[in-house]
Amino acid sequence: MRKPALLFMLLTLFVAISCQNNKAPQTVNGIVMDASMDHISIVTSTGDTIELSITDTDPARVPGVLLNDSVQVTYTQEKADNGSTVCKPTDLTITAHSPYFYLPGRWVEPIPGMEGLQGVELQSDGTAASINMATLQFSQWMLDISNASTPTLMLSYESIGNGQTISGTDTLSIAKLDADSLILLRKGQPLWRLARQR
Repeated sequence: MRKPALLFMLLTLFVAISCQNNKAPQTVNGIVMDASMDHISIVTSTGDTIELSITDTDPARVPGVLLNDSVQVTYTQEKADNGSTVCKPTDLTITAHSPYFYLPGRWVEPIPGMEGLQGVELQSDGTAASINMATLQFSQWMLDISNASTPTLMLSYESIGNGQTISGTDTLSIAKLDADSLILLRKGQPLWRLARQR
């Protein structure tokens, strides 16, 4: 058996055992490392990994999270339909947002050699729109953070000009992202230095 597979099995066993041993509600602080429609994985401040089942949880008490959100979560042990024991969160508070929380919005930069601003609007539903760029029309965006060291923003577009339309997807590395600034690189070179438009 390969070492990564053995390590995963031991980690899963440890998580299951640690959850089974917690009869009373437990409260931990940690960082979201994985999230889907039915589970959240959290690495706690003590280095443990806890798998939480969020099926049938109250969204008002257990809201949606993003990867790298810092959270405080209270969970209990419950029996699943198949007889296994699962950790079920009863309360979850985001104590610090992931940087990716800031992506949706209007991002602009000065138009080179002209007055005015250009850029892109990223909507929370994954749609995108160009700002003052008639020949480059964005339609959708997606964030890829499978490589944590180089998160990428993928923008679907149509380039319109010279009587033809070309569709494609631009894959840009995120060099900086906070509440006010977004710097995007193409092949390691700065392409856009954008500021959030209020």
